[in-house]
Amino acid sequence: MDPLPENHEFKHPELAYDVEPNYQPAIKISVYFRKRDGISSEQFHKHWETVHADLAAATQAFQNHILRYVQHHQTPEMKARAASLGENVLEYDGCAQLWVRSWSDWQAFYNSAEYAAALSDDCNRFMALPMTYMIGYENLVVGDASGVIGGKDGLATKAMNKATEG
Repeated sequence: MDPLPENHEFKHPELAYDVEPNYQPAIKISVYFRKRDGISSEQFHKHWETVHADLAAATQAFQNHILRYVQHHQTPEMKARAASLGENVLEYDGCAQLWVRSWSDWQAFYNSAEYAAALSDDCNRFMALPMTYMIGYENLVVGDASGVIGGKDGLATKAMNKATEG
């Protein structure tokens, strides 16, 4: 069987072979991880969505280099729902998704002493290391692109507004 049928009649011409994909203007870094043994799922998710997010977003390295930060929480209930489909389930409890404009922006954030000082000890508190990475580009097929990275109420916009006020 030919995996790429040249004679496919596209119902959506914007998805045809000869049309440029709708890659978003950023590199997306997805970081998958599990909760540490001895920590409940509730503790893990609550800590990650509050304390850890606050520690990350408070660093200057984050504010200078991260365009978007989304947390994908996979609870035990959602894992069970996924397993009920009869397919494989990623055995992670969370996935942090970050957007940067360039690879050098990611390296500047990831390798900053500030990032290590603010987050290294905290990661060890609630995550089972090592983490697993997937890095690439988003091709937006359905939905709206972000007009302002982070949305109108996002931290990126608040930081931009604060910078332009002074």
